[in-house]
Amino acid sequence: MHRKLGAVVAVVALWACGGVTAGAPDGGKGDGGSSSSSGSSSSGGSSGGSSSSGGSSGSSSGSSSGSSSGGMDAGRVPTNHRTSDAACATMPPPGNCSIQGGPSGMCQSDATCSDGTNGRCVESGGGALYCACTYDGCLADTGCPGNQTCACHGSPYVGGQGNACTQGNCRVDSDCEGGAGYCSPAENTMSCGSLLGYYCHTPKDLCVDDTDCTQSGNGPQVCTYSATSSRWQCQVEGLCG
Repeated sequence: MHRKLGAVVAVVALWACGGVTAGAPDGGKGDGGSSSSSGSSSSGGSSGGSSSSGGSSGSSSGSSSGSSSGGMDAGRVPTNHRTSDAACATMPPPGNCSIQGGPSGMCQSDATCSDGTNGRCVESGGGALYCACTYDGCLADTGCPGNQTCACHGSPYVGGQGNACTQGNCRVDSDCEGGAGYCSPAENTMSCGSLLGYYCHTPKDLCVDDTDCTQSGNGPQVCTYSATSSRWQCQVEGLCG
């Protein structure tokens, strides 16, 4: 009985050892699975971190890209922009000439300006004070050749002058950025603050409005379009005495 009991104990012990030995591969797989799971978790965390880093990198890249292109906030609405040419079809205000007894050839009143459409007698916008007749050269953008814009009376930088066709790369806001941009009048800094033309704002711009510009050593600056760099940027304002 004792021998049988010892044999049974030996078999059980051997089976237990064999169980461990036989179970080792499964246990290895289990560890591997755990390791894999851990690896997956680690990988996932790493991947997530990498993705987060990538997002940060993308954001940094985008910011850097925007910064390198000099872009201002493209979502800002410029103070002056053009939704339509409707103002060109309205009657202009009366002339503003207040000079009496001027030199020969100078108009004295609107009544003396009868050689064109909506003639008015207006004072010069800069330089020597002088009154001259002005007329509407167009009543809508379609009245201008090519893609020129009909700058309406009362628009920025046209002074008291009548409607006139001017250069540019847009007529109205819907011409810019696939219909989501802004078409603004640009000041001609080389001609007493007159109108240079109408141009689209883009993400390349260095300014949106005059308030983005500061005083320079050469005088006050304005935000206007530069044909050289094809963007809006601050330039020294040309003043006339």
